Amino acid sequence: MRRKLGLSLALIFVLVFTFSIQAAGPEDLFLDSDAAQEVIKEQATEDWEDDFEMVKYQIDNQTAAYNWLIKVEDHIDLLKLAKEKWDTDYEMIKYEYENQVAAYNWVQSQDEHPEIMAAAKEKWGLDYEMVKYEYENQVEAYESIN
Repeated sequence: MRRKLGLSLALIFVLVFTFSIQAAGPEDLFLDSDAAQEVIKEQATEDWEDDFEMVKYQIDNQTAAYNWLIKVEDHIDLLKLAKEKWDTDYEMIKYEYENQVAAYNWVQSQDEHPEIMAAAKEKWGLDYEMVKYEYENQVEAYESIN
């Protein structure tokens, strides 16, 4: 009886975990459009008070970044990390995400010094900008002494 219950619970966990990974996307990370727009306006007004030109500028830029972000389909793990770092600053989330994806693609294209790359990945995890930085510095130092 306990074994069946344990197996059933394990199966339920696997199904729920698998579904949550598959279902995760930008729509699960961000506020809905109306709520995001409200937060964007509040922040711009707080940042610029009665400088209406700058309030509008910030609203336009943040809204454009938000609209871009909710359409992202690739590297959701990197998008989630950028969102966790920058919360509702959609321009910075977009900036962070684009830089991390570019660094990720660069890291994936490297085939020299795999031991140095492995160490950089272990040290920095999913922070691919830092993986790239660490790898470049370590390779430069390695090559200068060999």
